[in-house]
Amino acid sequence: MTTLEDAVEFFNFYLDIDRDGNNAVRTEPDDVVNSLRSKIMRLWNSVPGVPLSPSFGRPMGMTPENLAEMAAHMERVRRPLFTVAEYQDPAWQVLYAAYIGGNKPTTAQAYGGLLYATGIQGELKIIASYREDIDKEPPPMHWQHVQGAEIALAGPPVAVRTFQGPTAIEAHLQDWEMLRNSAGPR
Repeated sequence: MTTLEDAVEFFNFYLDIDRDGNNAVRTEPDDVVNSLRSKIMRLWNSVPGVPLSPSFGRPMGMTPENLAEMAAHMERVRRPLFTVAEYQDPAWQVLYAAYIGGNKPTTAQAYGGLLYATGIQGELKIIASYREDIDKEPPPMHWQHVQGAEIALAGPPVAVRTFQGPTAIEAHLQDWEMLRNSAGPR
């Protein structure tokens, strides 16, 4: 049985690979990028007929000069993990949501995405990716489906584990505080 702490560990592991992959895209040869893409894709589970893909990649066969040019114009940081929330869901049973920051120094302290994971054959797997719906004003946050399964939460979280709050946008921090106070243990 998976716990909230297992989910926190899983999402942190995912975010470490995401950081390594985003950095490798601008500095490493194709085999390293492909190895990291394979590693991160093992953490995803696509619903039949619904594509799902990690957030990093690049055209194959880039020269060292191409990589140097790309590295000069891209700075990536590890996305912060702001919150992991556990939900009871009629379709998925236990569902974990990770509220994460952006992967650039300028976006890392704002919400940069929402990932959902659940147990698939005894292992946590990411099943959906969402981003902020900028057409709707927070708080509360409104999320727009990007890829994977479409999630319709049936109620508030049953447990929440918060870390640092997003500080770049006041409405994101307000939403984080609302989520932090919405359920049991932190």
